[in-house]
Amino acid sequence: MQSATPATLVICGTVPAAAGSGRRGDWPRTRESGVPVTWIASWDALSQITEIQPPSHDVALDLPPGSLASRQRIRTLLARARETIPGLDTVAVQGDPDRDHRSLLIDEGIRAVLVDQLPAAGRGSRRPAPRGWRCRNSAWGLWDIEAAPYKPRGVLAVLRRGMPRLRPGSLQVVKTEGVMVGSGGRIALHPRMERWLAWAGQQVERGAARAQTVPELVAALAGEDRQLLAGSVLRAA
Repeated sequence: MQSATPATLVICGTVPAAAGSGRRGDWPRTRESGVPVTWIASWDALSQITEIQPPSHDVALDLPPGSLASRQRIRTLLARARETIPGLDTVAVQGDPDRDHRSLLIDEGIRAVLVDQLPAAGRGSRRPAPRGWRCRNSAWGLWDIEAAPYKPRGVLAVLRRGMPRLRPGSLQVVKTEGVMVGSGGRIALHPRMERWLAWAGQQVERGAARAQTVPELVAALAGEDRQLLAGSVLRAA
């Protein structure tokens, strides 16, 4: 019986623009593993893959670096994305959006920003998150969450076949290649996503982790679902 607090595990899969040219059919199934996926897609890809995959709120709109220079461009991309995913409330960016852009994202109903790296030092978190979690409440109603490819380090990582060791009560957010276009134009899971889902499914089955989407994680951090944070002691970052 698992007595320690489970780790929180979030798997994010990128969607290449080429996926939009794939053959229509079922989107690769992932929930059989017990691990939901948050898909990261640009508007160009999103506008096409929704013809293949039913709209879902488990999607983060990938905002290209150039779009952050224009508030109107951000509004336009969000409006277009919400034509197919009305409940979209997560974006992915490179770098660290400034205060003006954060205010705009909040006004547009965005609740989570996936960033490639949180700065080692910077503005504090307005709402406490569990200690050690790579996320921060940079503005009321908006969470920054670090999502990056996992880079194994050291001998122990090699022994674990490059997969992380989940500490009880920790947060692990991983970004990896999600899908690819296979033979005949079929949309298939990327081998790296298959590997992550297999590993994550084992952790969930063992009771070592609970798997969530980014929206579910934000709901827990915002206090809307305290059960998801059961056992975690909230402390200031």
